Amino acid sequence: MNAILLSLLGSVIILDKYALGEFGVSQPIITGTIIGAIFGDVWFGIFLGGMVQLIFLGGLPIGRDVPPDGQAAGIITVTSYFLLRSNNTLGHSLFVAAVLGLAGGILGGVLEIYARRLNEKLYARFIHHEENLYICHTAGLLTAFGRGLCLFLPIFIFSTLFVIPGIFPQVHGQTMAIIGISLGLANSFYLFVKVKTTVYLLIGGICGLALVVF
Repeated sequence: MNAILLSLLGSVIILDKYALGEFGVSQPIITGTIIGAIFGDVWFGIFLGGMVQLIFLGGLPIGRDVPPDGQAAGIITVTSYFLLRSNNTLGHSLFVAAVLGLAGGILGGVLEIYARRLNEKLYARFIHHEENLYICHTAGLLTAFGRGLCLFLPIFIFSTLFVIPGIFPQVHGQTMAIIGISLGLANSFYLFVKVKTTVYLLIGGICGLALVVF
């Protein structure tokens, strides 16, 4: 698939984040599976998506806080890797894809702020002109789709054309796994290990082990 079709696909998938109800399709491990299947390498798509999922595990949109866009980062990392792989070594492709994914996640969070501001204007218009309900809803979907397209298209075109110089560092699957698991454990401890919930965490762990053993 070319960069334009992949950008359109990514923009449709990212609608799952708020615009069409969050069903989990846009989560990195799911998008990694989908994109990996498109490129004929499901296993590595799942692997990359899972690593991105762990890295962005602690980014929760609580209240008005807008964390880096982990869903966009997953789409960018996996897709960029497969596009880069056609012209570059696997280690170089993985390194550049990881960098693009992290940068894309940050940029996606910035673009989301602007998208929310546009949606606030659409909501204000609806309040004063309730007959424009469907127009405002459609415009909101187009805003979310346009955010994804503006984010994905230049990165995917770049990934298609970029030939990585040999001086760039290389990242191998084992290194990526160490980074992802380490950050995933750190995020898990931050989110779940609290003084008040330690007892329940231990009980859950014991029950899980019991199920595995018996």
